[in-house]
Amino acid sequence: MKKFSGNIALIFIVVLIDLIGFGIIIPILPRYSETHFGANEIQIGLLIASFSFFQFLSSPILGKLSDRIGRKPVITFSLVLSSISYVIFAFAPNYWIALFSRCIGGIGGGSISAAQAYIADVTEKSERTKGMGLIGTAFGLGFVFGPFIGGMLSTFGYIVPNLSAAGFSFIALILTRIFLTESLKNKTQFSLKLKDLTFSFETTRFNKAFSNVYVGKFLLIFFLITFSIANTYGVIPIFAYRYLHFTDREIGYIYAVIGIIGVIFQGYLIGILTRQFGEKIILLAGMTLMSVGLLFIPLTVKLYLMMWFFVILISIGLALINPTILSLISKLTSPFEQGEVLGVNQSMGSLGRVIGPLWGGVAFNTFGYGYPFWTAGIFTLIALYVGVINFAKMKKNKIEI
Repeated sequence: MKKFSGNIALIFIVVLIDLIGFGIIIPILPRYSETHFGANEIQIGLLIASFSFFQFLSSPILGKLSDRIGRKPVITFSLVLSSISYVIFAFAPNYWIALFSRCIGGIGGGSISAAQAYIADVTEKSERTKGMGLIGTAFGLGFVFGPFIGGMLSTFGYIVPNLSAAGFSFIALILTRIFLTESLKNKTQFSLKLKDLTFSFETTRFNKAFSNVYVGKFLLIFFLITFSIANTYGVIPIFAYRYLHFTDREIGYIYAVIGIIGVIFQGYLIGILTRQFGEKIILLAGMTLMSVGLLFIPLTVKLYLMMWFFVILISIGLALINPTILSLISKLTSPFEQGEVLGVNQSMGSLGRVIGPLWGGVAFNTFGYGYPFWTAGIFTLIALYVGVINFAKMKKNKIEI
């Protein structure tokens, strides 16, 4: 693993820089859409969901393609699309062009499955949780610096943060092309068939991934958790500036806190906690904390300090869940199917990020600000139940991880 340590650091930096660009958009997207296009909560949810829908379509294709031609070309292609999407979004003259740009960005976002497969290529099983934690750390840091930068730059107008996001993805592209070494040992020549393009719509890839009942349960948990947190993507900024009277900069601070906690736990504490308590306890504890935070956060309209407390609970829970789920799925998957299965997992997450924002927007618009959070809390509790049952069956059948 030592000879790959430099490439692990580099893939971490590449993902981080790209995610900073992604994070820049998060706190400003709802108000930008509302101000420039007159979008309501449902339309804002659609903007967020469109990115995830096309990520859902592209993740398994790009993951499978990376198993064939290598991780580096797939990551490169995705970063090109990400850069283009931010530029289009910056100058979008109407809502529909903005929606189109988010679709392009979603295709580019499918590269995460290739990045996860890259980590799986160069880590031993004993180090897999820590390795996958690096992707989580990159997300965390992206959520620290991205929203903070986006909130600060929004004072100069919304075009500036959008172009800055494009710039970050372009920097990641340059680093990938020049410095990243390919991790896949047995590559084949590039070929793209119609079957590859329709792969996302085929149930066979899901059937294959879910054929391992234990992997299937963890894929389901990942979907439920992602759906739950995605409920809040578009509504947290709206909730914050309508009911708590936060500015764009202060909304950026919310995401920065989430990111800082993600960095601390996924970048440092996850390895220590896993060795101390095991992945089972870490995953179940994470889902418990997250469900409590989601269920109670709507009750904090006039209790700002309590709002921060529940945001922290959600953040810790999510930071414990994500790398643990990825590690468990990876450990239970054949080394020759890492890219494909992790691509399916990414698709499950993307599907959750499609349905979540749509439901969050509808619930917020129709029933009130509390319902997206309460829905999320209930589904997280369902995920917790599935996890308890799955671990019990694994123990009964002596499945070691």
